Amino acid sequence: MRRLFYALGDAHLRRWMAAGRPLARADGGGLTFTLSANGTATWVMRYSRGPHRRELTIGQYPDLSLAAARKAARTLRAAIDSGADPAAEKKTEKARTALAWTVNQLCDDFIEKHLVPPLARETIDGHIWQIDHFIRPRLGSLEVRNVLPSDLVYALEHGGRSWSITKKALTTMKLAFRHAVGKRIIDVNPAVGIELTAILGKKPAVRKRLMLTEDELRFLLPDIDSRIGRENGLMFRILLATCVRTSELAKARKEYIDLERGQWFVYDEAVKTRTGFLVPLVPVVIGWLRELTAMSGDSAWLLPTRHAKRRARYGDIHIGRKTLWGAFEYAFRQNRIDMRRFTPHDTRSTAKSHLRNMGFSREITEIALNHKLKGMEGIYDVREEMPERRRAMEVWAALVADCCDGHEPIVEHSTNVVPFRKAG
Repeated sequence: MRRLFYALGDAHLRRWMAAGRPLARADGGGLTFTLSANGTATWVMRYSRGPHRRELTIGQYPDLSLAAARKAARTLRAAIDSGADPAAEKKTEKARTALAWTVNQLCDDFIEKHLVPPLARETIDGHIWQIDHFIRPRLGSLEVRNVLPSDLVYALEHGGRSWSITKKALTTMKLAFRHAVGKRIIDVNPAVGIELTAILGKKPAVRKRLMLTEDELRFLLPDIDSRIGRENGLMFRILLATCVRTSELAKARKEYIDLERGQWFVYDEAVKTRTGFLVPLVPVVIGWLRELTAMSGDSAWLLPTRHAKRRARYGDIHIGRKTLWGAFEYAFRQNRIDMRRFTPHDTRSTAKSHLRNMGFSREITEIALNHKLKGMEGIYDVREEMPERRRAMEVWAALVADCCDGHEPIVEHSTNVVPFRKAG
């Protein structure tokens, strides 16, 4: 090993520090003492790698003494002579360290970059809920590059959530870690390939939809407002009579409701299939909609949020899609409704079943529920306003209104069976 002749001594360093003038002095073997204009003294290793000059900061003086700096420089010189490039390696490590994000940091960036409009507000809120209540508490402090698929499986398996909620958590995980792959923080998404059936078993059977009988409707509807409140009662009546989904009514914008022409356009973003459709409005439904419109004040929504926190966060926004569901759950728990349990979504199965019993064809009932028709008819029948659908809505809404008014069903002399009016 070649012998180095050192040029610097501790006396030199103390004198230069006292003078405070910027300078750079070589000690030998590439080790250089530098003093900046603001008085910061630094040890720098200078060397060449091919035609390129390199500099690597070793440490600051006096934290790193002259003897310690020389020892560090000898180690670096040996590595350099063996072909290493410590300055380039330090830059690489610095870049890697900059991307050594925790899962919490990844979630913050994912929310900022991806969970924004035009993504539906409910979709955004759903992912944020999963992040805040499931992912952060279990994985937030881990470095993204150290997260293994087994970590995710353990979190999902021991989350204590239902099958469907756990599936939503897995979906959010896949999207968040896909964002990490896109930023090249990691090369492979650890959530890809995880199957929920392998963790929690087969998906539980979906609850069978109910058909509320006419007797049940006549029991429930006359006093519905005292059970769940007037605004919720109007919502339930409209759901029954129009056959729309709860989320479609919750997101209804007043600008798309034409009460004079008797039409309501459910716009694309409010629809599960993202394809808007026209709902015919019959007089009794128009009356219920007029009342809700008056209740909504100057909001753009037919059903503006009732919660101050939600309004403060989002401004003028519609109610949540589970508002009516929550009202019925509370009413059942408080024993305000003494009948078999149902959910607002059962209004669609109720309407379809009654329409079929009234003599309307399967095709018309499918159209009433905004289900896409199969085959050639679904391709070529593109009418926005269908007289057959409006007729079905008129007959069905008349029965709903009759149940709301508390009228006794018309019965024949010889039987207690309620005859349904056949469609004309």
